[in-house]
Amino acid sequence: MNSETKICQNCKKDFTIEPEDFKFYEKISVPSPTFCPHCRYIRRLLDRNEWTLYQRKCDATGENIVSIYKPEVPFPVYRQAEWWSDKWDALSYGQEIDFSRPFFEQFDELSRKVPHLAIVNSKSTNSEYTNQSEENKDCYMLAACGKNEKCMYSNWLQDSNYFVGDSYCLEKSELCYESLNCTRCHTSIYLHDSADCISCHFSIDLRGCSNCFGCVGLRNKNYCFFNKQLSKEEYEKRTEELLGTRDGIHRAQEKFREFSLKFPRKFYHGTKNMEFISGDYIEETGRTRESFNCRHNENVGYSQDAWYSKDSLDITEIWAELSYECQGCAVISRSIALRSTWDAFDSYYTNMSFGCSNLFGCIGLRQKHNCILNKQYSKEDYDELKAKLIEHMKKTGEWGEYFPASISPFAYNECTAWDYCPLSKEEAIAKGYTWYDRPERDYKITIQARDLPETIGEVGDGILKEVIGCDSQTSDEKKKNHPICTTAFQIHPMELEFYRKMNLPLPIKCFSCRRTDRFALRNPRQLWHRVCMCEIKNHDWHASGKCNNEFETSYAPDRPDIIYCEKCYNQEIV
Repeated sequence: MNSETKICQNCKKDFTIEPEDFKFYEKISVPSPTFCPHCRYIRRLLDRNEWTLYQRKCDATGENIVSIYKPEVPFPVYRQAEWWSDKWDALSYGQEIDFSRPFFEQFDELSRKVPHLAIVNSKSTNSEYTNQSEENKDCYMLAACGKNEKCMYSNWLQDSNYFVGDSYCLEKSELCYESLNCTRCHTSIYLHDSADCISCHFSIDLRGCSNCFGCVGLRNKNYCFFNKQLSKEEYEKRTEELLGTRDGIHRAQEKFREFSLKFPRKFYHGTKNMEFISGDYIEETGRTRESFNCRHNENVGYSQDAWYSKDSLDITEIWAELSYECQGCAVISRSIALRSTWDAFDSYYTNMSFGCSNLFGCIGLRQKHNCILNKQYSKEDYDELKAKLIEHMKKTGEWGEYFPASISPFAYNECTAWDYCPLSKEEAIAKGYTWYDRPERDYKITIQARDLPETIGEVGDGILKEVIGCDSQTSDEKKKNHPICTTAFQIHPMELEFYRKMNLPLPIKCFSCRRTDRFALRNPRQLWHRVCMCEIKNHDWHASGKCNNEFETSYAPDRPDIIYCEKCYNQEIV
């Protein structure tokens, strides 16, 4: 079977379907996609809201709650305790299939009746404000996180505990702040792409290091300052003036940003991978193409944030096997178009269901089997109706496609698509997406960020009562770069304890703006074809001149970074 070039029905650009893709589509009995991989990714993210939160009423109790759904949504929203209780039955909303109407129209009709979970969270303790997460304890404001304790304001933390704050993609780490893509790190701030490090700050790509500051690409080093070896005494003297104060941290950031550009970077982030991979941030994975932030996968493609997954395409924020076009799921198998569904098997076009199998077009079910549009059937009737429904969806052109943007409960500027592909209001509407103009916030600010103390030692417990005006509101340029600013924020008690423990000054931006700044440090989830930039003459494979190794990389050609192939990088750095 040969590759085939098609035109995306969304962006109208060409995209290629590879022979191995056709084999997969044939295996799961779906037609080839009509959207390109990027547009398929955005379409899945339109259903995912991680951080846009609203104050609203619980439709079961009338209590004030925080939810990912704005008050105007057309369906009921329940607080977690009510949603998980036995006080209501999702099967009571079941409806018959109407083969004279499109399936997605009927699914949307059902979705407008069934209560939705205010924040998708499972098996957690004292962690109500954690979204798309499970098995957390004493955590606050996390998204896509699991098995953590006393962590806050972060994405993709796994098995971390005792204070990890304002970080992205950390595993088995403690006492870390403003760090990205680190494993088994401790007592570190502004540390990126590193593993097995202790007390390392403002550094990138370290392995097995301790007490390093402003360093790049070091292995098993101690007391290094901007890649220079120092004595313990000199190191402590040099770093003391840059740690603990807001001005010192700012100066360290600026100095390290300039310093780090002098060093080559490997064309992708990842280690311990097998053959045939493409993408970025890939670990212990084989036969994976055009995928990002993936670990322990095998034979996966066009996927993002997929861990422990196998034989799947177009999966996002997930653990899956033999599944297609799913997002926000854990431990699913042999399924198509699931969202926010965990522990499910042999299911299709289903939302927010748990511990189920053989579902089709269902919402809000728990420990149910053989259901279509929330109506219970016998195994025999289910199988017969499922086959008939699939044939109906093939005729309408719906089978194999993910849920359309038109039935997403979120506007473009509410959902996670905005994080990875930000658009202006005009751009989003022109592409057919909806936009939500959130009412103006009217917080009673009691102190401006510029008036906060320079060090944490000057801060008393009274700060917990203050409403702080975000620094991003102090100029038009800052507002432009932080369009989702909440305008004001407060300090959480656990947060204050953390800053004191780490000797960190209070932040001057709200969490939304801090998250925007953090995302800007990561490469985009997009690939460019490039050639290695190494010109070092002592490499055997290009001793006479420039290396000619080619690769796909998330470093855009117009960036100032020096990008090496893996062979040249290993020769110079590892």
